[in-house]
Amino acid sequence: MPDGPGVPDGPGVPDGPGVPDGPGVPELVAETARLQARHDWFQGRPARLDERGSGRGSQG
Repeated sequence: MPDGPGVPDGPGVPDGPGVPDGPGVPELVAETARLQARHDWFQGRPARLDERGSGRGSQG
């Protein structure tokens, strides 16, 4: 790996004015898992509604 400005000397996350503040990787992974679970739940909703049938004939 070439040495030069902006290349960290070793492993780790560099500190300084160029490093954005905000959630780290573990928080982003947890948020991704939460959003995927919600997506899967909402994707399953139409299928469950279709299994019940329209029900329009019995409501009258």
